[in-house]
Amino acid sequence: MALALVDAATIVLGTPAFLMTAHPNISYAAMLASLLKPKAKALAIFGSYGWGGKAVDDLKATVSSLKELEVLEPVLARGVPTAETFVSLDKLAAAIAERHRELSAA
Repeated sequence: MALALVDAATIVLGTPAFLMTAHPNISYAAMLASLLKPKAKALAIFGSYGWGGKAVDDLKATVSSLKELEVLEPVLARGVPTAETFVSLDKLAAAIAERHRELSAA
């Protein structure tokens, strides 16, 4: 994972809620990104939750040392994803692709 972070333009974290926050493996990934300080320019978060939706806030706090990250609009589904959730995911993917096009043009 550390090697993948080196050249990543966007950090994408997908997580189910686990005891009202991000799954421990995803929290660890966010912590590793924060420690390694990759050159990424954007952060995208998506996931699902049942009763506690603190994952986005907790993950943002974990990577807060990465000052230049633009946090894209997160996509969270309560329970099973709906058609609206998939539309939101498509918009998130399009936003990521647009950021990458902008970076490659610069």
